[in-house]
Amino acid sequence: MSKDDSDGDDLMDFVEEATGGSVDPDRAVWRVLIIDDEKDVHSATTFALRNTEVVGRPLEFMHANSAREAREVLSKHKDIAVILLDVVMETPNAGLDLVAVIRDELKIRDTRIILRTGQPNQAPEIEVIRDYDINDYKLKSELTQARLFASLTTAIRSYKQIQTIEAGKRSLNMIVSSCAQLLTQKGINDFAQGVILHLSGLLSITPEGLICVSRKGREGDQDDPRIIAAAGHYVELIDQPVTDLIEGEAKRVLLECLKIKHHVYRPHGIALYLGGQERDMACYVSSNAEINEIDEQLLELFCSNISICADNLDRVDRLSDYAYKDVLLNLPNRNALLDEIDKFMPKSTSERGSNDFVLGMLDIDGFSEINASLGQDYGDETLKVVSKKLEQQFSDGAYVARVANDTFAVLGESNKVNAELLLEPFKYPLIIAQEEQTISFTASLVPLCDVDGGGSEAIKDAMTVLKMGKEKQRGVVHSYDPAMVNEAIGRLDMLHQLRQAYEHNQLFVVYQPKFNLQDNRITGFEALVRWRDSKGQLILPENFIPLAEKSGLIVKVGSWILKQAVATLSELHNRGWSDCHMSVNISVVQLINPGMIDMLSKITDDFGIDPKFIDLEVTESLAVKDLNASLVLFEKIKALGFTLSLDDFGTGFSSINHIQKMPIDRLKLDKTVIQGASSPDGKDIIKMIIEMAEHLNLEVVAEGVENGDQVEFLRSLRCSLAQGFHWANPLDAHALYQWLEEYK
Repeated sequence: MSKDDSDGDDLMDFVEEATGGSVDPDRAVWRVLIIDDEKDVHSATTFALRNTEVVGRPLEFMHANSAREAREVLSKHKDIAVILLDVVMETPNAGLDLVAVIRDELKIRDTRIILRTGQPNQAPEIEVIRDYDINDYKLKSELTQARLFASLTTAIRSYKQIQTIEAGKRSLNMIVSSCAQLLTQKGINDFAQGVILHLSGLLSITPEGLICVSRKGREGDQDDPRIIAAAGHYVELIDQPVTDLIEGEAKRVLLECLKIKHHVYRPHGIALYLGGQERDMACYVSSNAEINEIDEQLLELFCSNISICADNLDRVDRLSDYAYKDVLLNLPNRNALLDEIDKFMPKSTSERGSNDFVLGMLDIDGFSEINASLGQDYGDETLKVVSKKLEQQFSDGAYVARVANDTFAVLGESNKVNAELLLEPFKYPLIIAQEEQTISFTASLVPLCDVDGGGSEAIKDAMTVLKMGKEKQRGVVHSYDPAMVNEAIGRLDMLHQLRQAYEHNQLFVVYQPKFNLQDNRITGFEALVRWRDSKGQLILPENFIPLAEKSGLIVKVGSWILKQAVATLSELHNRGWSDCHMSVNISVVQLINPGMIDMLSKITDDFGIDPKFIDLEVTESLAVKDLNASLVLFEKIKALGFTLSLDDFGTGFSSINHIQKMPIDRLKLDKTVIQGASSPDGKDIIKMIIEMAEHLNLEVVAEGVENGDQVEFLRSLRCSLAQGFHWANPLDAHALYQWLEEYK
């Protein structure tokens, strides 16, 4: 070796003196693995770099004399910063082959590799350096102490940057997954416990920490902070105030964090401020780990996400409260009651026989009228007083809930929930808005052992008994009756079938002629809806029309009937029956529908029919139920040109005064009145009605006329019009046209 070659402190000059150096075991180091089959290279390298620090840390050398030994070392140690690798060892390409093993098989990506060789002709191809991420390539003759230090420094800096980037990626992934997992925790305490564990994982430390919360009051004041979650040796402090902390440093750091609302970093622990809209929350973890600038940024990101998660968890908790609690009365709601009933539902036949739990349901009679007349605030106050009475009455072992607007439920054993106790709190007037108010209740009782199903079926049965009970008698407790429930189920089934029938055009309209009793002339027709089910069985209107009215379906069905009737009337006029009118029944639900008047006007315009030929029949009970409202609607209908008939007259309770006020054109005698013509009293009633109608200048239509005697009697009283089986059954449009041709 020439003098010039040794001017750069040739590495090999130190071979004879190589002794290595000791490293403080508690201090962080950079591990460097020397892989070379020449022992002198190991000694020279360690000697040349003895007591050297790179990027603030000393070096710790590891050694392998072959590719096989290197594999064993690398399999056990993944934290090697740099590998000084000889290209030629057991084979000419042993070093290059090992590079492929390191990157592809052992999946070591971060470690930097510096290739060294004593033979210039063994230089790797450019593609090898690129594909296997080789940091540097040097001839051993080039590696002076200074150059070796420079190459190692460059490689270690590169390793540190890669480690930082990868740690950042892992931390970000952990932050994202932490927030996603924490949002699934139930309750703030479980959430806080999860924060400690995830934060410890982020910092790669043992979970030793706690979380405290200081809740904000409505007036801006705050409670003293309390520990809501803890891990490690702090776990005994859960639910204790922070002031009970024995460790003075942890207490000081936490209180400082909450006071300044910012993170606090100390040599033996950190406190992170987690914020919150309705609380101040801070997390403390014991840690000797060095927190650098990048760590602080990641922790800041973690805390921001945790704070958002905590706020979202608050919202979820509130939504959960809303889902299972009645906000106005602070009672369990229907959902909560459903879960509670399911706990006590019999699971088997043997349990069914021994189950003694009962579901009671109470409904305030006339609550809508209370709200309408006294206002919603008074109605809310009424509900609050009622709920308090129920809670007081059933405070011992019974479950009280609000299941609907003014409907309450009580669940408990039969000795605590029964007919006697259910209405007892309301025997005497209640004090509402500082005044006495007598409240009437209707209630139902359903034993759970009689319910076929779960909680949902129990509530349904109790509501069914309550609803049907209110139709029969208010102010009492109605007990479960399977026949009653089956009847209700049958009605619901019929309603479902009716909807299907309407949607699939299975309803049809028939027409019954009306006659002038003095000359037997046809003056008009009444449109009547019919329904034949899928089995071909005819279902009577009195069985399905009330269901259509209660469900609101009558609005669509009634509009369809009217269109069919007007279309048929238009055809009848075209066929020569131009003076005839068409009568169509109108229900109360149709009458109060906001679109009723516009619908009537549109139908007559669409078919080009003068409204005077359309007679709308309104039942007597409907007309007098709310006379003032009826009069307003009747006047609007009359203004369009339609005529009006008071249907089923003689079955209601209208007075002459009522009839005088109504803008009606006809009275229609109910068939039950006509059937009474066989008795002297019945004849007198008919005679009186016809005379009254003449006095009021109203036509009288007798329906349900079935024989000649009835015809002659009505004719003798100068009754205007009649219809019934005596002349013709109701006929569909095609059959009607044929019948009219024969009648001519």
